[in-house]
Amino acid sequence: MRLTSAANTLVRDIYRKATLKRLYPDRYRAAARQDVRPGSVVFLEIRSKTLSDNFRLIRSALEHRNAAGTQEESAVRYHISVISIQEGMENRAVVVQNCLDAIPTLAQAQFIFVNESSYFLSCLPIRSETTVIQTWHACGAFKKFGFSAVGKGFGTTRHDLEQYPVHGNFSYVTVSSPEVVWAYAEAFHMEDRRDRILPIGVSRTDLFFSRKYRERACEKVTWILRRMAPGLFLSNSAAQTATSLSNKHAYAGLQDVYTDRAEGKNDSLWQEIVPGRKVLLYAPTFRGKVGSASSPDRLDIPMMKRVLGDRYILLVNHHPFVKEKDRPKIPENCRDFAFDVTDRLSIEELLTAADVCITDYSSLVFEYSLFEKPILFFTYDMQEYLDERGFYYPIREMMPGPVCSTTQELTEVLKTPDAEFNLLRVREFKYRFMSGCDGHATARILQLMDRVAKEKNPKR
Repeated sequence: MRLTSAANTLVRDIYRKATLKRLYPDRYRAAARQDVRPGSVVFLEIRSKTLSDNFRLIRSALEHRNAAGTQEESAVRYHISVISIQEGMENRAVVVQNCLDAIPTLAQAQFIFVNESSYFLSCLPIRSETTVIQTWHACGAFKKFGFSAVGKGFGTTRHDLEQYPVHGNFSYVTVSSPEVVWAYAEAFHMEDRRDRILPIGVSRTDLFFSRKYRERACEKVTWILRRMAPGLFLSNSAAQTATSLSNKHAYAGLQDVYTDRAEGKNDSLWQEIVPGRKVLLYAPTFRGKVGSASSPDRLDIPMMKRVLGDRYILLVNHHPFVKEKDRPKIPENCRDFAFDVTDRLSIEELLTAADVCITDYSSLVFEYSLFEKPILFFTYDMQEYLDERGFYYPIREMMPGPVCSTTQELTEVLKTPDAEFNLLRVREFKYRFMSGCDGHATARILQLMDRVAKEKNPKR
């Protein structure tokens, strides 16, 4: 029997009070009677079942330290745990058990890394010996969240956030640039602790500064496409004509983003992924609530194929919150032009390989700006989204590329022989919102850990 809205609210409130106010804090206090384990590091995944991008790089760096320090008696050895509680993704019974199982490990941790908001983590009376580092999953500051979204359709009430804070217990927050510190202070209700919001960069962006990673990412995209559509790689003189956009020439006018290009080295990134065609990446954010997320379905793929099919291919990547059954399908007659690669390639690989990115309100625009490549915005529901979420900056002024509300507008921009992408504007956007991302963010996070450990235990 389906419960009414009022009954659902009552059940939710009883559940929260029982777990967040009593069960979890009491279990934590009991577990905290044990000493903190020196060098213990916990990566707490709130929703994802697997280790997410920022965490993979930080864990790898810690493991590298462990390997390098095996011959030094004084070196700290890190004991790494990965925990997934599936908050908001599994039924309540499963989540409760996951949380109870996680508490003993969290209670003895020297460092806890988290990259999302969490009712569970925020309700725990974290001991002073433990440092919680929030490496938020998004770069920059685009759509509002947390306390910034109070009163919006996506957000909740201030009373609810104060009763059940989902952004509490953060010792430090790492962000992509000084420009966005104010936004995170507002969202996390940390206005009185802005000094704990550190613009030292976002770990996962370190990948983009690795020549080897960029080459492998492009090779993988090519490998996947060869298996999905081998006909694209057959010799076809008609397909070898010049396309409407040359990033290679655009880069030449802007100078080089990466040191290895500035040094004049040959960069294999400029080999085409598909002969004679540019790669369009369409990567929209989700709509609705996290547990019932959907993808926008307004992109007219048949129209794009008719107008752009001889110059481009289209790769589609849906937000990870959107279940496969809820994703719009590629039309049958477009499957030699458009490809859903959501489960085949990571967003980092796709951003690396794409010649042009089409998105809407997704924060991936910040990562993509590091490449200084063209960005288009397909925002057919801008006013609705503005009412639902809101933005930290005037949206049209902020977007560093053409803003389109229809597929026809998108194709008009892309089919123009001299497509007007203001890449200098993209560069300015990058320096404003991503100045902390230079390939060394992970190293700075490890330095933060060293400093905190020394401050809390100066004898070590």
